[in-house]
Amino acid sequence: MSDSKIEWFEDFIGLGYHVFDVRPTVYLIFDNKRKLVNAWNQIIKYWPDYEIKMRFFEGDANYEFVLYCQSRILQTTNVFLKSLKMSDHYQQFMEEYNGSASLQIANYSPKNKKYELEIFKFKKKVIDVQFLKNQDIVDDFIVLQARERLKQAEGKK
Repeated sequence: MSDSKIEWFEDFIGLGYHVFDVRPTVYLIFDNKRKLVNAWNQIIKYWPDYEIKMRFFEGDANYEFVLYCQSRILQTTNVFLKSLKMSDHYQQFMEEYNGSASLQIANYSPKNKKYELEIFKFKKKVIDVQFLKNQDIVDDFIVLQARERLKQAEGKK
């Protein structure tokens, strides 16, 4: 890793999955359009597709999600991280994954006493995706730091 700084981004509500396409899709889901647009315009759009890394660490009932890329333009490494409950959608995504995935963003907002999911056309291709178990040994500094942050956050709850 070069001398770039690390910025942590936990201000999204979760993930969504769509597997009925040529390439399965992972959606970063936000609950605020301003956060979503800022995340895309200030961070993700500067990531080269082939350098984006997506990691899933499976536990018994939860999994940890870590998404990151080092941006030479911004001279920073931005890391999206979240601990999430296992779901059938995640399991299906894992089964359908075939070497690459699309990364998109969506906004989940209340509308007329219901909730609406608005999917944005912004898209990145991710080829470095790994499904790991909690006990797997990882020698990636960014991933180790992200997992430590998630453990500390879990301990505060």
